[in-house]
Amino acid sequence: MPVTKHNRGFTLIEMIVGIVIFAVVLGLMTTLIFPQAGRSVDPIMQVRATELANTFLREISAKRFDENGNGNIRCNDDLNDDGDLNSAGESACTASGSFGPDAGENRNATASNYDDVDDYHNLVQGLGQTDPVIRNSLGETILIDGVNLYSGFAVNVTVVYDGNMDGAADSDQSAKLITVTVTTPGGQDLHFSTYRSNY
Repeated sequence: MPVTKHNRGFTLIEMIVGIVIFAVVLGLMTTLIFPQAGRSVDPIMQVRATELANTFLREISAKRFDENGNGNIRCNDDLNDDGDLNSAGESACTASGSFGPDAGENRNATASNYDDVDDYHNLVQGLGQTDPVIRNSLGETILIDGVNLYSGFAVNVTVVYDGNMDGAADSDQSAKLITVTVTTPGGQDLHFSTYRSNY
């Protein structure tokens, strides 16, 4: 029976060329396209990190500037212009070495009693931290439909004096630089900052 053009198979050379082309295409897909699928979640995590940082920044900025300010009198206000802070109602701002929660203050309780900006200094919450849960201003875990919204995230807050607002700590006590660092589940650190002035 003679072989016709219609029932003839692939030649060995055609098979080898096909396998080489398939290998090249598969190699390109595994090195260029497939890793992009893993990175496609990064923008979502960055948006969630931004929302989380903004929540912390708003909460902290809403607190009074310093523990030693009372009512309408700010810390470091020399009310009678005598060059010292010894008169009634006058008080110095908290020394930077004393930043952090004051005695009896806790943000992990069911009712947070942080009342000034520097109470948040060195607050760390989330994955890998002493407090493994990120909490809201009431000390509660942030849940949606019973699921921890920020599982796998971590938050680190620092507060320093930066009166000249150049981004570096200094001794000018007229403003505090608040920096919130959010670490995403992918290990990316995102830094967010704002200033709180002594007003």
